[in-house]
Amino acid sequence: MTTLRHWSKKIANAKNVLNKSGEKYYSQNDEDGILLEILNRINKKKGSFLEIGVAGLSWHPRLEKRNGTENNTIILLMLGWKGIWIDNRDINIRLDENSILKFDKKFITKNNCTETVEKNLELLKLEKKDISVISVDIDGNDFYIVQKLLDNKFVPDCLIVEYNSKFPPPILYNLEYDENYKWTGYDNQGTSLQYWMDHLEKFNYKLVCCNITGSNAFFVNKKYSEKFKDIPKNINDIFYPADYNWFVTAGHAASPKTIEYFANKKK
Repeated sequence: MTTLRHWSKKIANAKNVLNKSGEKYYSQNDEDGILLEILNRINKKKGSFLEIGVAGLSWHPRLEKRNGTENNTIILLMLGWKGIWIDNRDINIRLDENSILKFDKKFITKNNCTETVEKNLELLKLEKKDISVISVDIDGNDFYIVQKLLDNKFVPDCLIVEYNSKFPPPILYNLEYDENYKWTGYDNQGTSLQYWMDHLEKFNYKLVCCNITGSNAFFVNKKYSEKFKDIPKNINDIFYPADYNWFVTAGHAASPKTIEYFANKKK
């Protein structure tokens, strides 16, 4: 109940209307509801997704057997979207050869990310332009991966990125690129929100929301700006500082078999 009261209070006090749509189904926090509201506003009922960094439960021995059951795009898979997952850790989900979800176990760098994604697009018979949602959360070189994808003509409608909420606007911080970087739990990781906003502006993306735990930022292509006129113009009214670990579970624990049901569903 303490968690629910804390969450409800933060939502009630939110200056950004998108935060009021926040819900946790299979995302780590309230990202599911925010993403669904964004897609509703732009009238995107079906599409394809790319998520890099999906095996987030491997940090906990008790949860490791459910790797791949908590991320930002499971909800889209359940709605019939095709997609690609990439992570350097295994997931505990069995995928058929004809699954609408492709998983590639690979340590992603800025030198292999485009090639890796393109290979999986071919398997799904998709093109770059078909990817409507991209989500990246690898606790380190995120900025360089996103930049490489956008440089290579990926143009998602919605982009979800992890930001380092230790650094409030207008602080500019971006981890120096390190091919072999592995996060050790300290704050020298990732990218500040201001840095993300300034650089994604160059690719025609607009910041529309941060989730209330200060984990993920949502950007939309500016061609949809008219759909988001009610979003605060001041970045400080969108930014949330770090407030992690409130969303432990929503309903029963997610089972790999549930994900398999949707990923391998026969037409």
